Amino acid sequence: MIFQKSCLQNPTMMRCFATAEFIDTPANRCTISLAMNATSKSLNLHRNHWVHLGIGVLVSSVCLWIAARELMHDPEGFSKAKTAFKQADYRTVIPIMLATATFYWLKAVRWRLLLSPVGKFRVGRDLFPFVMIGFGLNNILPVHMGEVVRVLLFAKRAHVKTSTVAASIVLERTCDSITVLSLLSLGLVFVPGLSRQIRTNTLIVAGLVACLVMVLLLYVFCIDRFIATVNFLFSRILPASMLSKLTGVLIAGASGLHALKQPLLIVFILGLSLASWVINGLVIHLALWSFGLPSGLLISCIVLGLTAVGAAIPSAPGYVGVIQMCFMTVLCLFTDDRAGIFAASIYYHAIEYAMVTLVGLIYLNTVGTSLAQVQSVLREEPTPVTSDA
Repeated sequence: MIFQKSCLQNPTMMRCFATAEFIDTPANRCTISLAMNATSKSLNLHRNHWVHLGIGVLVSSVCLWIAARELMHDPEGFSKAKTAFKQADYRTVIPIMLATATFYWLKAVRWRLLLSPVGKFRVGRDLFPFVMIGFGLNNILPVHMGEVVRVLLFAKRAHVKTSTVAASIVLERTCDSITVLSLLSLGLVFVPGLSRQIRTNTLIVAGLVACLVMVLLLYVFCIDRFIATVNFLFSRILPASMLSKLTGVLIAGASGLHALKQPLLIVFILGLSLASWVINGLVIHLALWSFGLPSGLLISCIVLGLTAVGAAIPSAPGYVGVIQMCFMTVLCLFTDDRAGIFAASIYYHAIEYAMVTLVGLIYLNTVGTSLAQVQSVLREEPTPVTSDA
């Protein structure tokens, strides 16, 4: 009975039983066993999806409660937020959308530089669609799975090693982290009125930035020392087989990005990172200005930095609650208008979410893939690094 139930969970096996009589041979038993293993993996992935989604929804709910708890305690809290929406200046919608589009376009330009060692790609046709697909699906799928889809789809479409594409995304995130933490530190150091404790913590953030820079330079310019350091740090934590796979991916990625050893190219990449995040800071500035909130450059840098860091939290798709909590945490230091802060965070979040998700889904359809097919892509077994095409 257990065997029959497991078999019926696999559509291919059901068709087999419906069209022919099963013959009990060693070959058929092997085929059935492989099909049952595939079904088991698919069911485990399905369960993990719901577990991740459940954890994300819980985290987002807690963050949203933290952001809105003062409004809930105020009988007129949400009425004040509604009034803030009525009084907001919506002339900033188009500038915010244009700035957001520029932000992601610069990401695609930077990605072109990161991938320049392995090929010449056009920003508009080859890269920008997959950038938007990745970030658009991050708003729908849990645990940043949009980035995984971006890597797999682009590697298949461009005939580039998956490990090389993944390494470019890691370098991209490292550059983003360096830039965002630098802007956050800049805001915390120079904005007036903050406590000494906050400024002391800023030194910790600055130290983290320095460490990230060292990691990036070590990986790009001294891969042998980097691998030796990874082996030393993780040899007692990870199993030997897992550590071997990790170092294999790092080596393959570094070999694919060998040309990044040009210092001038690194400068251009970091410059594009700075330009893109300054533009994203402008988006936050416009959102705050629309609701009459403190919106100086330094304040926008702090909100930007904390929001970007908060996006790393395993929250519900779209970062619901996290963005509201980050806005509230920073801006309460400069104003008591909690209703206005909450409304501004929703305004900023709604424009970004709607635009990025819609454009991402449109490009997903353009490359001939649907959301249902994305689920199939995520179920594929990862190919060994040495056999990547």
